Amino acid sequence: MKTKAALLLLPLLAGGCIYIEPPIGFPDLNNDTRADKPAPERKTYPRYPYPSEDSREARTHLIRSADGKCVDHSRSGYKGMITYPCHGEPNQQFTLSRNRIMVEGQCLDVAGGRTEDGTPVIAYACHGGKNQQWYRDGRTIRSALNGKCLDAGKHGNQIRMYRCDGSIGQRFNFSRY
Repeated sequence: MKTKAALLLLPLLAGGCIYIEPPIGFPDLNNDTRADKPAPERKTYPRYPYPSEDSREARTHLIRSADGKCVDHSRSGYKGMITYPCHGEPNQQFTLSRNRIMVEGQCLDVAGGRTEDGTPVIAYACHGGKNQQWYRDGRTIRSALNGKCLDAGKHGNQIRMYRCDGSIGQRFNFSRY
């Protein structure tokens, strides 16, 4: 083994270089002409559906915003979802199941089925409409109604729907309760 290493180092010590054949499967960068090659295929990632309600995975979660507060079904005069310091009471315990998110026996709902940015997200009697269907996309929560994201950063502590822009207010973590 020492002999092979010494033989490989001799040309380097003499001011030369060593060419080592690349392993099979590596592109030959000297002959790579991008003009005659198709663009690389764009990777897409699947949506992360919630488990079915009958599934063992349909458990109660706290949904935390990027600032560490929890999504909360407001008990004040405001009917919508807000972020609030985490306390784990039932108004912060969300059941994530196939295409819907429930809190205190009601479904998360894009108010009135509206599609414009800034629409509030409320808890409402479950009816199965598109405005109550949700899916995870990485750390974002998207509406099946319009593909927009829950946003906790543009209206104080109110949760509203906005075009997905990757901002920190649109990132959420789920922790089992």
